[in-house]
Amino acid sequence: MTDSAHRTSVPGVWAFGDAVNHFQLKHMANAEARLVRHNLLHAEDLRTLSNRVAPHAVFISPQIASVGLTEQEARRRGIACLVSVRDYADTAYGWALEDTAGFVKVLADPADRTVLGAHIIGPQAATLVQPLIRAMTLG
Repeated sequence: MTDSAHRTSVPGVWAFGDAVNHFQLKHMANAEARLVRHNLLHAEDLRTLSNRVAPHAVFISPQIASVGLTEQEARRRGIACLVSVRDYADTAYGWALEDTAGFVKVLADPADRTVLGAHIIGPQAATLVQPLIRAMTLG
């Protein structure tokens, strides 16, 4: 267990990666390693890292990209959400590629319309999910 600066309860011992989060994603461990490095070198200016938005992608054909809550997670937690699903062909890129297999799914908070989750299956899904990640990060 660590605090938000990734310090453990043992003075001088820090942790990151699989030891402190359940995501087991390389990019998360990289960000945490940069954070711990900074905090070790700048004890007077500790930084923290939120893992509230943790995107992931599977680089197969077609690509799969996801961030945030799934519809099932939202229901299980009792979180109200609006759900919109569109064929990948309805996106500009999917239409241009004449894709007939993929889709885009977005979950939003019904009160403030912020993005709670996004899931894409289709060509370049890992790239196309980036603006949705930014929307979640910025609120």
